[in-house]
Amino acid sequence: MSETYRALYRKWRPMIFEDVVGQEHVSETLKNSISANRISHAYLFCGTRGTGKTSTAKIFSRAVNCLNPQNGDPCNECEVCRGIIDGSILDVYEMDAASNSGIDNIREIRDEVIYGPTEAKYKVYIIDEAHMLTDDSFNALLKTLEEPPGHVIFILATTEPHKIPATILSRCQRFDFRRIGIDDISRRINKIVKAEGINITPDAAGLVAELADGSMRDGLSILDQCAAYAKEELRYDDIVDIVGIADKRVLFDIADRIADGNSGAALLAADGFLEKGKEVLNFIEEFIMHFRCLMICKSTDNPGELLEKTDEVTERYKMQAERFTVDRILYSITVLGDFLLQAKRLSAPRVAAEMAGLKLCMPETTDTAQALAVRVERLENEVARLKKGGITVAQPLSNTATGTESVRQAANDTLEAMPHINESAKWTKWSDALKQIKQESKSLYVFLFNAEALDFGDEIELVIGNDLGYEKINTPEGKAYLGKLFSGIQGTALRVVVSKKGNLKQRDGGASVLDIAAKKELLGDKMKVIEE
Repeated sequence: MSETYRALYRKWRPMIFEDVVGQEHVSETLKNSISANRISHAYLFCGTRGTGKTSTAKIFSRAVNCLNPQNGDPCNECEVCRGIIDGSILDVYEMDAASNSGIDNIREIRDEVIYGPTEAKYKVYIIDEAHMLTDDSFNALLKTLEEPPGHVIFILATTEPHKIPATILSRCQRFDFRRIGIDDISRRINKIVKAEGINITPDAAGLVAELADGSMRDGLSILDQCAAYAKEELRYDDIVDIVGIADKRVLFDIADRIADGNSGAALLAADGFLEKGKEVLNFIEEFIMHFRCLMICKSTDNPGELLEKTDEVTERYKMQAERFTVDRILYSITVLGDFLLQAKRLSAPRVAAEMAGLKLCMPETTDTAQALAVRVERLENEVARLKKGGITVAQPLSNTATGTESVRQAANDTLEAMPHINESAKWTKWSDALKQIKQESKSLYVFLFNAEALDFGDEIELVIGNDLGYEKINTPEGKAYLGKLFSGIQGTALRVVVSKKGNLKQRDGGASVLDIAAKKELLGDKMKVIEE
């Protein structure tokens, strides 16, 4: 009888601390505590999915009970280690709180801990998805965590530590598991494919690491799925087809057409992609992320850390970003975000997507403030081109300035006349909050990356720059999550309100933002600056 196939993520589950990818700060601390016999009674492992929380808990449970530990690592060969691995030793107990969240489950544990281990040195209770426990369950567990028997160790693992009561948090040693970097995932994947005899091209391996999105388990699951498809060699195109994502080469090509203002070519490229059966909404979401990558390249000198792409792909983003201004990128994200919100209510989203494509290529068709900036940019480029060719440009607005300079001056005068955000009103701990948001929810971080946070005592007002971000954040769940996070950082209870730029309410503190509609009204027909 042939051996039952095991999924790669199970077959290659870490067996010692060194195998846990990208979590050296956790592994070394735990190894040192075991070697020094400074073992706590309760641990809290926090981090996004697939970062090694449960694997580390299992390694730790063997290491503290191992008969022949190796510098803090389990030997995985002694009878205790083997018994824990195959489940024959019952002193290590795993519970999924997602399906066992009731108080009866915790009461059962509470009644059992008073009895010593049968074969091991410690009883270890691993509670996965601990945030799913009910309030009653946490209360029942609290006393045990406060005064546990000396032979008991609790390990709580969670993806949402903010849902864990403070009374529980204060009784645990907390370890935060980081998102695994793309380079670390790539190295692990290359090691596994070599051992498994899987032929894969370097660009395909890089794509798998990117699609893993910081999760080693997700990366191995994708690799497992795609390897079953390839008969001889797993290629980049194979992964694109199997996973159903937008080919980055197509996204780069369409973005180049948008930069050229070539609407026809952009629509043809997008049409060729959609004809393969790809979902319109998924395509737009990926295109938004594409422009997000361009925005990061324009905003920082070292974009690699934020992009989490291979070096080759990062360089291509940097090169393409040179073709866009920040205003043009922000305008593109806004157009795509607005379309995404509207398309969910339309019976023909493809038509709406084509309209969005035309707006991207021809910003003169819209009258938003960001489109205004893009049009000013085009006027400046056109003036420069004409002057370079020896053509004199008319100066209808001023005898001493070019038309575009006059437009720019008109815009500046308008800005000076309009209220701005008072620097003194900005929340001083906003950068700390952003770091924590990035760690806990990358998708939320994308919408808050360019937001402003204003401090009004017991209230923090978030000023969002686009409709998509505003709709995502301005929900009871979103505000409740941010309120709890902000309160923890500030050390006092805070409420969260959400506003859009151009619609920030006036306060006694004097904080306000530019009124876009008023700006447009003031500028009026001053945009007509070039007469041939």
